[in-house]
Amino acid sequence: MIHKEYSHKAQSDTCIVFVHGIQGSPWQFNYLIDALDNKYSVENLLLPGHGYTAKEFSQTSMQEWQSYVDKRIQRLEKEYANIVIVGHSMGGLLAVQSALSFPDKIKGLFLLALPLVVNMRYRFIRNSLIIGFSNRNDDEVIAAARKANSISTKSAFEYLACTPRYIELLKKSYTTRKLLIKLSVPVTIIQSSDDEIVSNRSLQYVKPYSNIKALIVEDSGHYYYPKTAKEFIVNELFAFLSCIIST
Repeated sequence: MIHKEYSHKAQSDTCIVFVHGIQGSPWQFNYLIDALDNKYSVENLLLPGHGYTAKEFSQTSMQEWQSYVDKRIQRLEKEYANIVIVGHSMGGLLAVQSALSFPDKIKGLFLLALPLVVNMRYRFIRNSLIIGFSNRNDDEVIAAARKANSISTKSAFEYLACTPRYIELLKKSYTTRKLLIKLSVPVTIIQSSDDEIVSNRSLQYVKPYSNIKALIVEDSGHYYYPKTAKEFIVNELFAFLSCIIST
């Protein structure tokens, strides 16, 4: 996967860092980056082990992904006064830890499909098999999931080799719930009404915190967002950035 991770805007004091989820792709943020229209510098990450095969993916780890994000933030904090992380799914979990590690520079978190409670439904497994072993692309949900997937595989056995990474995801979800109380930065979370991976029970863990704003977009899944949902997310991102940067 050929991917340009960094776009620097001259005289910008703000960098927006995009972090995808497990087996995800930076390409899924294209509509948000396009909407930003070069108003800010952008760092669109491709996590280690992603963009290649299931074998390479299975040989990485949650610790390596967290370290990769933190090292990028460590470099960016020397260049920018403001850093905002936009994370999807596992990318949101990584963002929470990074915000605690760099409290002086990370000004806010904008998180999509935050998996504080994971509930993988049958259609997620079905769609994953379709994506992995067929060229079918006649369904908008499958097409969106295919675009968001950066891992190629040749057999079901390669999927099985990835199991430890998903166990790590469940552990990360659990530990992140306990970290929320330590977060002081503003956070906006947008969950999908029909997410096939993330349970909306995740929202019960953010209700106690006044610095966390939680929203739900209708007719959306873990990867699939219709046009109206994307427009809503873009508007919320601009409102969030306006608030964060002005303060």
